[in-house]
Amino acid sequence: MASAHQRREQFAAGAAHGTARWEFFDALRLPAQGLHYDEPLTVRRFGRALKPGEVGCYASHYEVWRQFLMSAADQLLVFEDDVMVDWPLIEQLCAHRLADHGIDVLRLYTSHPINVRIAKYKLLSDHSHLMQVRGYLYGTQAYVLSRRGAEALLSACRVMTMPVDWAMSRYWVCGMPAFTLFPFPVLERHGPSTIEHAQQIGASSLASHRVDRFLWRLRDRAARAWFDLTSSPASPMGSTADVGGPYLGPSGT
Repeated sequence: MASAHQRREQFAAGAAHGTARWEFFDALRLPAQGLHYDEPLTVRRFGRALKPGEVGCYASHYEVWRQFLMSAADQLLVFEDDVMVDWPLIEQLCAHRLADHGIDVLRLYTSHPINVRIAKYKLLSDHSHLMQVRGYLYGTQAYVLSRRGAEALLSACRVMTMPVDWAMSRYWVCGMPAFTLFPFPVLERHGPSTIEHAQQIGASSLASHRVDRFLWRLRDRAARAWFDLTSSPASPMGSTADVGGPYLGPSGT
């Protein structure tokens, strides 16, 4: 938010140690061009309507993707303003066109445990590995997108029916694998959320909504399982064995 002066000051102080070009994006409160919030469908699928902060968060990320595709850039790095960043590693990462290595969506942090498999040992260093995500990855604190990744997300997420991190996680709908780094090069600062996740809103108790939600989740899990089973190899990086030096190290390709 433009009014989050302390967060902006903290982020800018950390970013001053790096050389990457970046700018603040003033968060939105309502959906903008190309995005529609379908509240009845949200209740049926997600179990409740989205809170105003969730709508604004979704709209903000969606607009950032849209503006990125209107630019001449070929890679987008997004941070929320309450993170601490390992800037040297991030600059090393962004020195490469990740799309050339089969990476179109790279999440750099998650707030919950995740299911992953090793996609490439020693991606950036002996202690930085590429992991392919299986299932949901919650949190939009930090990520990298290629143009192909942003195009897929814009298409798959143009109707808002769930929080944006849920929507971004559905790689089986976007048709491309999702990756993360281990260990994370970004950490979230502890503090109150502007989205007020702690505020509980009861799920819809209508029997028809419960049935719709169960059937939709069943179909969605089947689609995810089929994608995981049939998708092509995650990337053209070769063996996942722990051999050799860093694949995208400072002297990598």
